[in-house]
Amino acid sequence: MKIKSIHILLAIIIIIGGGIFLASELDLYNTTKVRTPKKTVEGLYDIIDIRGSHNLEEIEKYFKLPASSVIEAFGLRPDTIPEFFQLKDMKEIFKPVELEGEEYIVETDTVKVFTSLYMKIPYVSDETFYLPEKTVNYLVENDKISGEEKEYWQGHTFKMEYLDSKYLTASEFTRMVVEETEEFAVKGNTTIQELLDSGITEEKFEEVTGFKVPDKTSVSLRDFIIEKGFEFGEVKDKFAE
Repeated sequence: MKIKSIHILLAIIIIIGGGIFLASELDLYNTTKVRTPKKTVEGLYDIIDIRGSHNLEEIEKYFKLPASSVIEAFGLRPDTIPEFFQLKDMKEIFKPVELEGEEYIVETDTVKVFTSLYMKIPYVSDETFYLPEKTVNYLVENDKISGEEKEYWQGHTFKMEYLDSKYLTASEFTRMVVEETEEFAVKGNTTIQELLDSGITEEKFEEVTGFKVPDKTSVSLRDFIIEKGFEFGEVKDKFAE
């Protein structure tokens, strides 16, 4: 018995169509790119699954982290459009920095750590042990980190530099110029190490505070002074003399 060509064609269509249907049912075939992060056993979206292709709008949608917070904490332009700004775009904005002998790029994992700290969602990074100083200051000022966590991150910061001045707003550019020309000022979040780096000697520190420089210079001067039972304002003024 001869098999007609039309029957062969129908058989091929059925086989292919059935295969696609079965693969779809088994979640083995998908014609669209899946952007939704996976969930943890607790039912929360997993920070580990944040990808460079995710934009700020998606981060806000899944992790409830305001896009405006990311924009401010990382010094992005205020007119940044969350829907179009992807996390991987950060590497086109900020210069790589050298940390402990290795090059570090501000990109996706940096935002993962920021999201973890801001939203208090557990995440252990194997590549981000430092954060931009601006980002850490934002977390502190908004009471997102405290205690040992605050002490650690204030002692593990770096200065972000823009690859191109086009990423700076006029106000940001002015602020940076002013900071470079102003004399060093002791503030509430100034660490003891920053104080020493500004030119204050250990002898001067002991003369003003009455105490030797502690082993942990990453603690803020304010916390150190208050712990010793003194008023921060009075000590701060003495350093300014």
